[in-house]
Amino acid sequence: MIKILITADNHLGKYYKKLVPERLNERRKKIREAFKKTVDYAIEEKVDIYIQAGDLFDSTNPRNQDLAFVAREFSRLKRNNIQIYTIGGNHDAPNMIDSDAFPMKIYEEVGLIKSFLSQSNINVDVFEKDQKLIISGLSHDPRKKGRIDPLENIRIIDPIPHDNNIWKILILHYSFEKYAHPKSSEPQVSVDTLYNLPFNIYILGHLHEKNIYKFGDKIVIIPGSTERFDFGEIDLTPGFYLLKIEGKKIDIIHEKIDPQPMKIMEIKLSEITEKDYTNAIIEKILRESHKDLILKCKIVGVIPISIYSSINFSKILDEGLKANFLFDLDTQNLRIKGQEISIIPSEDFSFEKNLLKVTEKYLEENKEDKEAIIEAVKWIKEELKIRGEFL
Repeated sequence: MIKILITADNHLGKYYKKLVPERLNERRKKIREAFKKTVDYAIEEKVDIYIQAGDLFDSTNPRNQDLAFVAREFSRLKRNNIQIYTIGGNHDAPNMIDSDAFPMKIYEEVGLIKSFLSQSNINVDVFEKDQKLIISGLSHDPRKKGRIDPLENIRIIDPIPHDNNIWKILILHYSFEKYAHPKSSEPQVSVDTLYNLPFNIYILGHLHEKNIYKFGDKIVIIPGSTERFDFGEIDLTPGFYLLKIEGKKIDIIHEKIDPQPMKIMEIKLSEITEKDYTNAIIEKILRESHKDLILKCKIVGVIPISIYSSINFSKILDEGLKANFLFDLDTQNLRIKGQEISIIPSEDFSFEKNLLKVTEKYLEENKEDKEAIIEAVKWIKEELKIRGEFL
């Protein structure tokens, strides 16, 4: 039996602009720990082959801390006689035809791994233990744009045996037409192309949701990511695959990795009965919060501008950030109900009331610019408060 661990999309060193440096370091450590779990499992399970299918790093220029970390982990695998195969993904493949520009090139130079760094030709390696395997790979080519098949007219450099008793593996890092977003304009590998290539196991990095697709006598394995990286991935199941091959029999097992907790909550302003909207919103947020949570709060509803103006969004954001690991405040679905704004008598020359009246007029005449108008009014009021000219 030959055991193969398959992982991809680890995105070591990922940057989050909304995290302060201390929290960013913590987040990056958690992402590294998720990758380390794949290595721990490979050693414990005594696998023969470890495959990393692209986007090991989140950048073509990884930080030294991440480079050193991967060197230690690959060395652990090497000491346990585990053969490592890697390719470059869309995040860590260079925008040039130069294999020396790949971050993982340094690990190949010191004999830790075998990398398939060509972005235009498929190279082949032979692995033999209890049986022979053909393992090949193709790194992501960022020069290929639009909804094309990146494998069209691809060249296979080495001859592939036609023996049906030999499993032939191709490692790729592209979207797959069966699971790609319908509006996606990125390159997508087609089933027809895979069917006509001389391989029977395809490993695809890039898509972060795990999947398996079988057609004919072939199979596509998408390991998914080892962590959830944004709120759009909240329903994903991070992890990796263990592939067991024995003769013509193949067994595929998915192993989960527990991600950092992430949650999206919604606060409907129509359900708030208190006059102090700011503190009422904060209380609801704090009930869901904890220090390790990545939390997004959506505030929704239709309110008059007078109530909108009374809400201290900066305070809400500050309290959310204090109570959680990362906090995002989403007001995109908060709407202003202009008809509920009381009409200001023309003889009233209060600056604040006249500002509200002008705002109402502009909101009615420029509905497409509503958010910009509201933010501008808020900025004017805050600025005049600071200067002592508006109370």
